[in-house]
Amino acid sequence: MSSQQAYYNKGYKKSISDTHATRTVDNSVRYITKVLKPEFKVLDVGCGPGSITIDIAKNYLTEGGSIIGVEPTKEIIDTANNLKQSIAADLDNISFQIGSIYNLPFEDNTFDLVHAHQVIVHLEDPIKALKELARVAKPGKFVTVKDGDLESMIFDPPKYDVLGKYNIMSAKNRGSTDVKSGRKLLRRAIEAGYKSSNITTSSSTMLFTGVEKEKRVWGELLIKRVEGGGEVLVADDEKKNEELKQEVVKTLKEWKDDETSLWSAVNFEITYKKPE
Repeated sequence: MSSQQAYYNKGYKKSISDTHATRTVDNSVRYITKVLKPEFKVLDVGCGPGSITIDIAKNYLTEGGSIIGVEPTKEIIDTANNLKQSIAADLDNISFQIGSIYNLPFEDNTFDLVHAHQVIVHLEDPIKALKELARVAKPGKFVTVKDGDLESMIFDPPKYDVLGKYNIMSAKNRGSTDVKSGRKLLRRAIEAGYKSSNITTSSSTMLFTGVEKEKRVWGELLIKRVEGGGEVLVADDEKKNEELKQEVVKTLKEWKDDETSLWSAVNFEITYKKPE
């Protein structure tokens, strides 16, 4: 049986959630705007701290549309509600509730757009989850899914390669994260029963370079995550695990302020129109 919460299986960590709270439609899921309409009823599955959910509600669902954000963990729902209260308390077209991607608490054919961002990558049963996303989408409407591909990460200069190793090691020791999930997304969707002729594929690149503010912010968030996120780099050897984490923190501090440095990774996306 698949765990309802594999990503935070060792407990909720705010320092991990904070690395997700910088996400917006523009910097993370711009591809959904090709099908998103202002009157849509939207479901954001695995909404995390809610920054994308709130952005969609505030800036895109302007003609009677609404959105529900779903997470299986109470602490994350609380975090999302707190963010809404702090930046968009007046919005009445958004709500957050507990729910599992494997058993969404909604009837068949309910939503105009069902969205999952960087969720399938962390699941023990991605095929089951993709089937469930399609179940609650209305015929003729859309499922949009985006997944990162951790093995695609590129760093320069080469002295920062340890950051890529950190991401791969922490993902593998998490237990459920698939470091090649992005490249498998199309295949998995077809295996889940999505009609191939109704799938549009796309890709995007995460890129941090030079002295841009976003790069420094990302670096600071990652430092806090490594220091306090409880992620394991070396299993069954606490001393080596701590030594490597200290090396990663030191490297991140240098990387974020190095005008010559770069961090890039490929993400893959699908937009599926459910048959009528």
